[in-house]
Amino acid sequence: MKKKILWIAVAFLLFAVVSPFQLTNEYLRSSDFDTVTVKQNDSVWNLARRYTENESRAEELQQAIIEVNGLNPDGSNLRVGQQLQVPVIRNTEGTQLAEK
Repeated sequence: MKKKILWIAVAFLLFAVVSPFQLTNEYLRSSDFDTVTVKQNDSVWNLARRYTENESRAEELQQAIIEVNGLNPDGSNLRVGQQLQVPVIRNTEGTQLAEK
């Protein structure tokens, strides 16, 4: 019984910590994704910068790519040839596109 209560408390704390970030990160609410294949010397930051030139948006996208793809918190477990889902949001000028 005590173990069950402990698990519920841990789950609640995780939800309380992660939930506010997800509410403010528009990329985590996106239902549109591009599939990107990781190339030599790619990083999550480089991939995020291909989709936006705005640095604060790139930081949000970097975190969303990590979250959506279940990567290490620092994105260090990328492998060449790995396919990642990159959330894409619509803006007033249309869909953001990566530089190919």
